[in-house]
Amino acid sequence: MKGSVIINGTDISDFGALILRGGDYDFLPFPARVEPKQNNWHEHDGLDVDLTEVYFKERSLSVQFYISNGNSLEYEFNLNSFYGLIATGYIDLYSREFARTFRMRYLSVADYKHKGGLYKQGAKQGWVKVNFSMDDPLQLFTDPAIRVPASSKNYPLSGVLLNGYDLAQFGIVVNECYSSMLAQAAVKAPLTRKFAKYTGLLAYPNSNPTFEAKEITIKCTMAANSLAEFYHNYEALFNHVSQTGELLIETYLGGASCYYLKMENFKKHGVFARGVMVSFTLRFMQLDTGLTTYVLGAEDGSALLTEDNEYIEITK
Repeated sequence: MKGSVIINGTDISDFGALILRGGDYDFLPFPARVEPKQNNWHEHDGLDVDLTEVYFKERSLSVQFYISNGNSLEYEFNLNSFYGLIATGYIDLYSREFARTFRMRYLSVADYKHKGGLYKQGAKQGWVKVNFSMDDPLQLFTDPAIRVPASSKNYPLSGVLLNGYDLAQFGIVVNECYSSMLAQAAVKAPLTRKFAKYTGLLAYPNSNPTFEAKEITIKCTMAANSLAEFYHNYEALFNHVSQTGELLIETYLGGASCYYLKMENFKKHGVFARGVMVSFTLRFMQLDTGLTTYVLGAEDGSALLTEDNEYIEITK
């Protein structure tokens, strides 16, 4: 369709080309965070992480194109012209579907499938999967002041909060989160000894073990009634996960101090002109792992303290 995709000022429909349905999922995902400096102290739960600075990795993305022409000569010429267009350093790709321009750098043709013998009469078709690098992964996120979501979806509250905002306020339905939240973190390895002439292992486990940090996974579906609303809420979400310092994720289980790792499995559900709906998985690293201690509380949820100002632990 004319005007759907324009690369460096050239409409790719002039080559008989287009982006396939499902071939544009990689344009919008959040970039992965560069792993911060950290120490894993054996005597303490979780990680000691420097969260004063935040950096992100470049993004690799794949775009799936389709090209079709009526005869071999036309097809070969247009395919070669298409390759010449995308392979010249940085390209600016405008997508009408996203109403955005993306700046990318060509890497490779990851896959090509052809239909229609070149020696025969008739139409020729090609399916081209192209790998690009988005060297500036923050080009979609330009306003760090956007932090308050403004969804018109009015979804029921999810009970999963990020920095005090229920994810439903971003237009998000939480599909799954407790599988990772309820999983016990791995114990930090105790002192062990092993001998060449000894069967098994000598271990000296601590009766009060410490635990490794663990990943929290939140599977989301996000919707908006307009592209402008989606971009506002999407950028607000990114500005929360990309902040310096610890993130607070709150659920029925309580609060967890975390930092953002990456977004995975981004998928569009239909064309955006009919209303925006996407799904994705957010991964976080929980810092404050360990066994949960239950204390006696009042009806208002506050903890009760002894005369010595200590919590009253509940045990069987």
